Amino acid sequence: MQTMRATCRISCICGNAAQEVALGPSLNHSSLNLCHCTTCRSITGVLCSSYYLLQSPPTHQEGLVAYQHSGCTTRYFCRACGAHVFAYVKPTEQYFVAAGLLERPPETKSIRHWGTDDTGDGGLAAVCHAEVAYPTNSCWLDASLDPSKQAGESRPKRSAQDRRELPVRCFCTGIDLRITPPDASSTEASSPWPDLLVPYHSGSSANATDAKWWLRDGNTRYLAGCCACRTCRLASGFPIQSWAFVPISNIRNADGSPHPLGTGTMQRYESSPGIYREFCHRCGATVFWHCDERPRVLDVSVGLLQAGSGAMAEEWVAWATGRVSFEEMALDRTLMQHLTAGLQEWGPGQIVRERQPGA
Repeated sequence: MQTMRATCRISCICGNAAQEVALGPSLNHSSLNLCHCTTCRSITGVLCSSYYLLQSPPTHQEGLVAYQHSGCTTRYFCRACGAHVFAYVKPTEQYFVAAGLLERPPETKSIRHWGTDDTGDGGLAAVCHAEVAYPTNSCWLDASLDPSKQAGESRPKRSAQDRRELPVRCFCTGIDLRITPPDASSTEASSPWPDLLVPYHSGSSANATDAKWWLRDGNTRYLAGCCACRTCRLASGFPIQSWAFVPISNIRNADGSPHPLGTGTMQRYESSPGIYREFCHRCGATVFWHCDERPRVLDVSVGLLQAGSGAMAEEWVAWATGRVSFEEMALDRTLMQHLTAGLQEWGPGQIVRERQPGA
């Protein structure tokens, strides 16, 4: 029975976190643990976090921000690009590394879901096939601790105003925004087709008819989908980033003021010329992706949405189920197979492809 120590190279998108890490025994990382608890979603911006246990502490933490969100757990994220890198659980003195940063991740043989009680609707666990599920509200990072002392965050209570607007909040609440329902202004933006609907490897992204692809169901909901591209993986720290596509005219600050970019604890990282990512510089949650080519439609991290129905926010967004954006870039092929198969079973025909490449 193999329990060899494995050394892996990790890096975030800007390279600040680049180093070698020693993973724990191979028996501990053949299963990919996906945690869907409220804490993980609101502190990362993704719908589920995933970490591997380390054999020993990281060799360096320079350039990382430490955010202690409980008496037991501290998360470390890159000061420059916002990628989550490490987690430290004090009672057990264990370090963990964010799964999306490994250049050569271990082969995933099984998937386990944790913290699904916190989601309200099952979250991504209701979509992604798994061998085992632990329907608790405690975080996977705290699984080895006394569960009576490690209750997860309960789902936030909704006000009447919250039912008319969709709160977008990170764990530390330094990011506190609102999404409004689609309206006349939602159709004023223009954008090329996203890879989510028209794979870039199969045709042009040009949107010759100016289709408002980010609006669904008679302009009553926004489009949402999962992305597995390299830059999202290295900028978040996790294999899967989920985005909702929302016009900037439908995003406002909590006080009702417009122009949400750069407010609160938001920090910008330009991952490529003309391509921008925002994250919370206090807790590290991913917030936005946007670019100069389509400045009026923003990608919003779904993990920050606080919808009444649950983590998937289905009263606000319609999920693309025919494809994971840039799925061919995924390093964890087992995870990708589970997710794509689950999406297609979960919502057959929910979002149909609206045109063929070149049409």
